[in-house]
Amino acid sequence: MPVNVSDIIDINRGLIGPVTPVSPMLDANMLMSEHRVGALAVVDEDGRLVGIISERDVARGLCEHGIAIVDKSVGAMMTSNVISCNPTTDVRDATAMMVQNRIRHLPVQDNGRALTVLSIRDIVATRLETLEIDNESLRVQLQEMMSLSRIAS
Repeated sequence: MPVNVSDIIDINRGLIGPVTPVSPMLDANMLMSEHRVGALAVVDEDGRLVGIISERDVARGLCEHGIAIVDKSVGAMMTSNVISCNPTTDVRDATAMMVQNRIRHLPVQDNGRALTVLSIRDIVATRLETLEIDNESLRVQLQEMMSLSRIAS
């Protein structure tokens, strides 16, 4: 049974910020640090997704501009060719997008409006929980089989 993005994260948790292209990089960095996230969706005044700013963009900016990056706008440093998904995207497809594009964050949008950001951490946490449930189920089945085996002997 397919698991959609909306099944593993609360798409109503909203955006951190919001961050716009004219937001100062210093503010975006402070938000990422304060909320312990690696990326922020960048939206226009109508809430439409226009980019993403990530730790990777910050690292590139530091190499190019040094400490002057704090004086730059988010729009100058963001990735504007955004790969995104929607709430009904299968988690396996979202994971494949992340792997193929070597990214760790996917903005989730609906009709162009940014809802939240899916991270690889969200996917790993869900997968780990599923594996633990599967493991427990197999453990119970094995114990039942061993009990039946003892009764039959």
